[in-house]
Amino acid sequence: MPHKIGFVVVSSSGHEDGFSARELMIHAPTVSGWRSPRFCQFPQEIVLQMVERCRIRKLQLLAHQYMISSKIEFYISESLPEYFAPYQAERFRRLGYVSLCDNEKTGCKARELKSVYVDAVGQFLKLIFHQNHANKYNIYNQVALVAINIIGDPADFSDESNTASREKLIDHYLGHNSEDPALEGTYASSVRTGGESTFGELKGPTAPSSVTLSVLGTSLGRWLPCHLPAVDDNEGTPFQRCLV
Repeated sequence: MPHKIGFVVVSSSGHEDGFSARELMIHAPTVSGWRSPRFCQFPQEIVLQMVERCRIRKLQLLAHQYMISSKIEFYISESLPEYFAPYQAERFRRLGYVSLCDNEKTGCKARELKSVYVDAVGQFLKLIFHQNHANKYNIYNQVALVAINIIGDPADFSDESNTASREKLIDHYLGHNSEDPALEGTYASSVRTGGESTFGELKGPTAPSSVTLSVLGTSLGRWLPCHLPAVDDNEGTPFQRCLV
């Protein structure tokens, strides 16, 4: 059954002091996630290693309210080279990209929770962050990621002997708490690749007024509608917006 997949941060292209990418491994109210260096060069990059080889079904990305990347690309790999270089891409397969709202409608006071439905197998996930959306609050032209969830299934079902150790790693990095405080005060949008997801869609009316939504038992706070165009990964796999 699909579940949260624990992960560790293998590398990042840089961070502001006090906002390392390793903060993404912890979900707590006091954690602010990752921020790029001030006046950094783009693109910025983070590579995650999942605690098990898995089939990723869904990614949840919680964006910062004003340090917002205009586009995030996704790559997956089964392994890394022996001497890992952050920008070495030949072992990664490109899945596509999503665009994030510039947040002007909320006055840069809400955070977008982007749900991306995928179907890809691997153990390493690379995220590439492109140029930030400009606004009066982001004076250092940074991008940030407050939190990320990886939802999927183990790809190696025969390896039952490692189940206990995998669960311990998941408990250590993500915990059992179904109400994730890192996702409070967000609005949600979602995109999909390929066929139907094994997960239920976001539930709730699609009226313009804000509503309380829930995904996989995780509180998402209040949803402000976000109108995003469909985008394409330029390789024949569309990432389409799901209206829910």
